[in-house]
Amino acid sequence: MLALQIIFGVLTLLLIILILPVHMYASFDGDLRVRVGVMFFNFTLYPRPPQSEKKKRKKEIRRRRKAKDEQELSRTEELLRNEGVSAVISYYAEMAELIKSAVKRLLKTITVDKFNLTITVASEDACQTAVDYGRACAVVYPVQALLESLLRIRRRNITITPDFLGDKGKVEGEIRIHAIPLRVLWNLLLLFLGYIGNNISESKKVHKGSSAG
Repeated sequence: MLALQIIFGVLTLLLIILILPVHMYASFDGDLRVRVGVMFFNFTLYPRPPQSEKKKRKKEIRRRRKAKDEQELSRTEELLRNEGVSAVISYYAEMAELIKSAVKRLLKTITVDKFNLTITVASEDACQTAVDYGRACAVVYPVQALLESLLRIRRRNITITPDFLGDKGKVEGEIRIHAIPLRVLWNLLLLFLGYIGNNISESKKVHKGSSAG
């Protein structure tokens, strides 16, 4: 009975953690800063503190060991050998469609609470400033429309202005987003199951091709 209570308590605690929103804040005003937080706990992701030489050496050793272990025949080579180029194209087309739908679902789990972007376009030549301003608008505003079609954005303020008297442009911005871990994990699970199903399907095709050969 006590064991069941402990398991129930752990599962309840885990569920509470998974439904707590995770917030991320990033800003750029010449230097990039990124923080992530849950409730009252905040952690700085960037800039990260410098690593010690001992940690760097350990990472390098792990990287070399991993490179030595990765000597298995890749799925692409296996498909090429047994099914040909068309099978490889078909496999990656299916994977691309799977990833595309998964990314759309993942983006829907993210809410942008605030997004501010200020771009000042300037150069030493006024004509060049006008050209650069047009280019900046042609890039930023379509990207903004695309993001708003994929993400839920509550507040946003994007300003692009030309400075014909200045000689150097400037970019400043900040973004604050949040997501529920449980929703993110659920969508990652769907992606994983789709990936496994796709690989099983391709493995059956490969084995059939090998048997026929």
